[in-house]
Amino acid sequence: MSIQGKQISPKIVLGVMLAGTFFASVSQSMLTSALPTIMHEFGINATFGQLLTTSYIYVLGIVAAFSAFLITRCNVRWLFLGALGLFCGGCALSYLSTHYAVLLASRLMQACGTGVLMPLMQVIALELYPKEQHGHALGLVGLVFGFAPVVGPTLSGVITDALGWRTIFAILGIGALVSLAASAFAVRDVGRHGKTFLDVPSMLLYTFGLVVFMVGVTGLEQFGFFDARAFGPTLAGVALVAVFAIRQTRIDRPYLKLSLFRNRTFATGVVFLVVAQIVMMSSALQVPLCMQEIHGYTPTESGLILLAGALCMPLLNPVTGRLYDRFGARLNGAVGFSLLFVGTGAFVFFSADVSPLWIAGMYMLRMVGIAFVLMPMTAYCMTDLRGGDIPQGTAIVNSFRQICGSLGSSVMVAVVTLASPDASGVVDVSMAGFSVSFGTQALLAAVAFVGAIAFLRGRRKREGVGKHGEP
Repeated sequence: MSIQGKQISPKIVLGVMLAGTFFASVSQSMLTSALPTIMHEFGINATFGQLLTTSYIYVLGIVAAFSAFLITRCNVRWLFLGALGLFCGGCALSYLSTHYAVLLASRLMQACGTGVLMPLMQVIALELYPKEQHGHALGLVGLVFGFAPVVGPTLSGVITDALGWRTIFAILGIGALVSLAASAFAVRDVGRHGKTFLDVPSMLLYTFGLVVFMVGVTGLEQFGFFDARAFGPTLAGVALVAVFAIRQTRIDRPYLKLSLFRNRTFATGVVFLVVAQIVMMSSALQVPLCMQEIHGYTPTESGLILLAGALCMPLLNPVTGRLYDRFGARLNGAVGFSLLFVGTGAFVFFSADVSPLWIAGMYMLRMVGIAFVLMPMTAYCMTDLRGGDIPQGTAIVNSFRQICGSLGSSVMVAVVTLASPDASGVVDVSMAGFSVSFGTQALLAAVAFVGAIAFLRGRRKREGVGKHGEP
């Protein structure tokens, strides 16, 4: 594989591209602390407010499944510039939006750009650096991907209080635009490209099935579980995704190789990863909302209270990774889900006048638990995969994790709304509703804790797949 424009140092190229990807990555969580303010300005409730974040993550999952085709088929330079340009356009539209529908559409534009940029950066890093430096290159990429989302809530809180929520998109857009201009001079195409088969019917079934299903889930929050406007689209989405799944088992070159779920290690790892993602995303959205609407904190205060816990996850990733290498998945899973259970369950008993130190401490405990589960469980999913199954496994893990996390957090917001019959105000939430939601999340963590002990393996005694296993 060749790299054009060798006069430019790989470090400079990677640095310029990582800067742009940082702004795109941080936008995932940048509205977390600003959501209550946006809800009041547009006169929307919690269902539509959280959709500005959950739909963003949802689209990331859909695009992740399609990105492998784009990266293989397209010129990397133009793909990167196009994706970053799409993100910049979305930021501009968000800044200028005067209606909720326009703001939501602009967020989906940003998500489409980010969904291409994140996997593309991993490929480019591997191409720019020689094989003996791949660990270093991916470490830099992983640091950005891990650090950017966790600082989003704190930054958004400070910016919202000081300059207004629209300034968030101005800063993101200007930063990405500067990186786009620099990338136009620094970035060159890498790797080899060719015609790659794309099963268009499968892609359409997967995309539209998930979109229709998301519409149904949003309807559940808005109209209730037994309203035809809710369960109609939900059932239609389930049917389309079911047809997609059946098709994947009957064609030679599937869009997503769902047969990998026949491998017990892969299937088990994905299940635990999805549970952790649901609990993480649900609380990441609901804790700032609860702090501002119930406890009366400002966006800045809520962001700063959660900062220590948010920083725990990227800082602990190297430690939990080494523990996984030494002791296996069972220890990580048991410790992680037990901490999630305690940290999330504590929010059930918090009153409206609880000390911010207790909130910060329990949120930190939750994030430590997430650090024990998220990355180690991703590695556990890939334990038995070999060769061409690795890219497919990566696509499935990234797609399912984002989509299920988004759907799960939407359901948890529905729980808050339905359990808040006496709520007052436009956001339509109450302490009782939050308590029920946090209790549901704690129950999920408890079930996962038992499952981790029962089904996860301890220290790996073999590196490859044994003669009785199937990759």
